[in-house]
Amino acid sequence: MSDTKPNLIATGISKRFGNTQALKDVTVSFFPGEVHALMGENGAGKSTLGKVLAGLHAQNTGTVTLNSRKLIPGSLDDAFHAGIRIVHQELAQCPNLSVAENLCLHDIPTKGLTVDFAEMERRAAALVHQLDPDIDVTKPLGLLSPGRRQICQIAASLDKNPDGSMIAKIIVLDEPTSSLSISEASILMDIARDLASKGLTIIYVSHRMSEIFTCCDRVTILRDGKFVATNIVSEIDEPTLVEQMIGRRIEALQNKSNGSNQSIETQALKAQIGTDHHTPVSHSGNPRLVIKKLYSPGKLDNCSLNLYPGEVLGIGGLVGAGRSELFDAIFNIDTRAKGSVKIDGDEILGKGIRAAIDAGVGLGYVPEDRRIQGLFFNLGIDENIIAPIMNRMAGPLGIRNRAAELETVRKRIGRFQIKTASLSQTTPGELSGGNQQKLLIARWMTQDTKVLLLDEPTRGIDVGTKAEIYKLIRQAADDGLAILLVSSEMPELLALSDRILVMGDGQIKGELTENQMTQTNILTLATKEKAHALV
Repeated sequence: MSDTKPNLIATGISKRFGNTQALKDVTVSFFPGEVHALMGENGAGKSTLGKVLAGLHAQNTGTVTLNSRKLIPGSLDDAFHAGIRIVHQELAQCPNLSVAENLCLHDIPTKGLTVDFAEMERRAAALVHQLDPDIDVTKPLGLLSPGRRQICQIAASLDKNPDGSMIAKIIVLDEPTSSLSISEASILMDIARDLASKGLTIIYVSHRMSEIFTCCDRVTILRDGKFVATNIVSEIDEPTLVEQMIGRRIEALQNKSNGSNQSIETQALKAQIGTDHHTPVSHSGNPRLVIKKLYSPGKLDNCSLNLYPGEVLGIGGLVGAGRSELFDAIFNIDTRAKGSVKIDGDEILGKGIRAAIDAGVGLGYVPEDRRIQGLFFNLGIDENIIAPIMNRMAGPLGIRNRAAELETVRKRIGRFQIKTASLSQTTPGELSGGNQQKLLIARWMTQDTKVLLLDEPTRGIDVGTKAEIYKLIRQAADDGLAILLVSSEMPELLALSDRILVMGDGQIKGELTENQMTQTNILTLATKEKAHALV
């Protein structure tokens, strides 16, 4: 750190949402020139604290002081003009507009009565080319990869004074790499470090341990809305950090190979979930899901697979390989898809989403982007959970059976340990990102579901809750649920899967089983030009 005196101090911060105490008497200091991580389980208060600092939430008690000036509670304008910026986990952008238009929406330059596009593009280029000179600011934002879209959102925070000095003093990055590939995440962490080297304070909210130890100088732990500790990253190890986060120690395997060629991290995770001695699923019976020659122009190229009851079939590959596109086709979201998708012998392709959910087929889908694709943010927690089955629970003339609905909702909230103040009055937007994800999983992981598509199911979920979700996934499979799993986290994919199919360029490039299932083999298949299997 370039200075020994903190520039941003949060003192005695408490924040309540209805009956939920999100923060309680939290005090923490931040220094210029540091990357300071905020960590904790879902609902610990990390994002809430970041939003209090940025003026998006007004704290009930406590003060936020920047360079000895007290900020007005809940005033986004005051925090903004003081130099605090926040980059949200979900990209708040207009993908149909150009990069330049997105970066200048708050202050569109004009020439007379018309928009000055030349000045707009000049301003945008001056911002975004600080981070990535290869981004074309005239192109639609939606054409960029998620990593570059995130870079554009960060670039919007880097506006300067007329003398060239940086206006921003503090940048809050809320789960900045949650939707990025490994290479994109590495680039973003380099950007965070570079900005800190220029004297900015970077507040880095993340669940990924590797990022904390790679990128951050200090880390503050919150638990149940309370301050636990602030540590110098170089002076703490991962088990201690996890123990501070969840209040208990998660045991890992000792460094033994046990005759396996899987990584120690994967072996530890399998032991934690209980799959280290898991009996492989028998393929002697009839498959539950049969896909033949599934094709979609520009997305999928003749994909075929069988999925059996009780099996977790992992789908590996790099970002853009076609994994999410495969799920969209199976669930009938991609209306251009051709081929065959059968569940227990019933053809569902081309018959619409409702046909996939109803009629005894029982197909569920937890999509990659819970905010855009998954949750209904204008409805309550209860209606989000029962949305797929509301029509089945209704009485004569379609009148809703509220007693039955609420009983179902209470059971699922209890099973998935979703932290919420109210069943009907609380909306998903009032939950933490992790609780939003658990809400979405609770909607689909039911006894009525025969086939479940899980696309990045633990994105935005902290290390303690991940273990619980892993066990729920494994238990659901042991009870007969057939699961297709997409995950960019290699240990997660390897520990949960019975088999792994690797995709690339819209094709299934090969299948891995048992000892073949390693990160090296997945990456080898993912980068091959022609489909084949490793032996």
